[in-house]
Amino acid sequence: MVEENIPPILGISEIVLSVGDLPAMRAFYRDVLGFALHSEASHTQGPDADSTGDPTITFLTIRELETPLGQNGHPQMLVLIDFRRHVFARKRFTGLDPAQSSLNHLAFEIPRGAYDAYKTRLETLGLAPIETTFPALRARALFIKDPEGNTIELICHDPGAGDA
Repeated sequence: MVEENIPPILGISEIVLSVGDLPAMRAFYRDVLGFALHSEASHTQGPDADSTGDPTITFLTIRELETPLGQNGHPQMLVLIDFRRHVFARKRFTGLDPAQSSLNHLAFEIPRGAYDAYKTRLETLGLAPIETTFPALRARALFIKDPEGNTIELICHDPGAGDA
């Protein structure tokens, strides 16, 4: 149970799947479930996108949201990551075993003003959150592992995250 002084999660921000055939998975979720293409990029070497490479990550819009993230260009999304080619799927989230599960991570939106309270609570619980900023999304996040090793992201809109 979350402490009373910490606001509750606002909702699911994104579900991220590790996939072996990005074009086929993109087509399935677009054509069968009707998710619109939000954006995609190629990240085989690092955080800067390779403008000429084939996509390694695809963002599909599930639903527009009236939350701080949603109002600032981050709808509720399904994210598909080519786990063999996407640099962050290979390096950042160690322990990922796509043979066991296609779940890469779940992201939940938290209120911006609650970021520090969530960070403190996670540290108090011994979860050692990893902090990350996403300047292009103007967001920052905390990453932790659940008891079975699944990665959980707590993300909030942060206008200052784009000021680097």
